[in-house]
Amino acid sequence: MRWGMSRPGRGSDDGWFRLGSIEVTTTVLVVVIAVLSVVEWAFEGNYGPVQSHLALTPDSVVHGQVWQLVTWPIAYPFGLVSIFGAIAIALFWYFGSEIEGLLGKRRMAWFLGLVAAGLGLIWVALVELTSISNGLLQGAGQLETLNVLELMMILVFIAEYPNRRFFFNIPGWVIGVVIVAVYVLGYVGNRQWLYLIDFLLGLLLTAMIARALGLMSEWSQVPRVSWHRRSRRSKRQRQGSAGPTVVQGPWQPPEPPPVSGDQAEFDALLDKISATGMDSLSDREREQLLVLRERLRRG
Repeated sequence: MRWGMSRPGRGSDDGWFRLGSIEVTTTVLVVVIAVLSVVEWAFEGNYGPVQSHLALTPDSVVHGQVWQLVTWPIAYPFGLVSIFGAIAIALFWYFGSEIEGLLGKRRMAWFLGLVAAGLGLIWVALVELTSISNGLLQGAGQLETLNVLELMMILVFIAEYPNRRFFFNIPGWVIGVVIVAVYVLGYVGNRQWLYLIDFLLGLLLTAMIARALGLMSEWSQVPRVSWHRRSRRSKRQRQGSAGPTVVQGPWQPPEPPPVSGDQAEFDALLDKISATGMDSLSDREREQLLVLRERLRRG
């Protein structure tokens, strides 16, 4: 088994490491952990101690088990393993990989962590601080499995590419409207007001996080929160400026290797993102970025 960091081209941000031929990106890492969690559930059974401490229970969070705010997407405490659960994991991998291609592995980790923690906090606040009726399902349940996170991932992808065609050549925005309408009508029909408010607040929070990280640039209706991170390059430059001065010699530097056309286009897009942010890319340029990234990885 071979381990190593993967960087096929300048500025590429494919994965944290490789396992053989598998590129372990942030999305892949979450999927692998979720699958391992399912296997662990199979050994310990329902109501086991591990899964019960991974799922988010509002009372437990209030009493100090705050890690549940980020572990609930990989929890399968009560035998919630089915073909639909497997499909949810597969969809999470597919759409998550597409979004990670735009964000990179680090921002994708921030995106997933912030969305998971934000959704968890909303649920805890609604359960613990309100007395909103939950219709047919009285009381408050837990948060668990990738299903909710997968749903938010799909809706963010559709918001990023509203005109992309899905199955039967249906535009993405139509599918997004149908998904949201089905959930809203279901909650209203069952008088599950707690779930309805949680769903709507979760959509808004996820959209705000996506915008803050450079996605959904055309959605001006969504409030935008600034995202500032110190540049590693500038830090290295400051550290290097305090070091010894290198004296230029009479020798000639080696000739740089030739740059392919794909690499040049990819570099130009990366430079544009570095200079003016992901928001400055048009839809066509975003599509081209994904195509070039995949082509360079395989080439």
